[in-house]
Amino acid sequence: EKKKKFFGKHHLITLDAHNLSNMISDNNTDILARIEAMRAREDSTKKSFNYFRKYNACDGLNESSRKAMATWITQVQQTLSLDAETVWIAMSYLDRYLGSGRGDSREVLRSKCKFQLAAITSFYTAVKIHEPVVLGLD
Repeated sequence: EKKKKFFGKHHLITLDAHNLSNMISDNNTDILARIEAMRAREDSTKKSFNYFRKYNACDGLNESSRKAMATWITQVQQTLSLDAETVWIAMSYLDRYLGSGRGDSREVLRSKCKFQLAAITSFYTAVKIHEPVVLGLD
């Protein structure tokens, strides 16, 4: 029976095919449990809506403002050779924040400057979490 060697945190772990199979099964069970939890939460979460209208956005903020920020963030993503999915994660962060109505999110919808700052912050957060790079000021 073949054994595979894996490096654990501080030592070498030797697993035979049976132990490896159990480890993979346990991992799949964990993944399936997480997916089921996400589905349950998704069902109980409010569906998306137009936060520009709901929270009476002003200063010319509307769907085209969001599109302009998504375009700009995409240009930055391409310039820095980042993963395209990071843009969509950032826009998801922005949408969820603005749609929440919590904190200063309603105030963000009353100022182009704050809206742009929220979009840039969402992108920066997505990059910090999902990209293997460190963004600097230069």
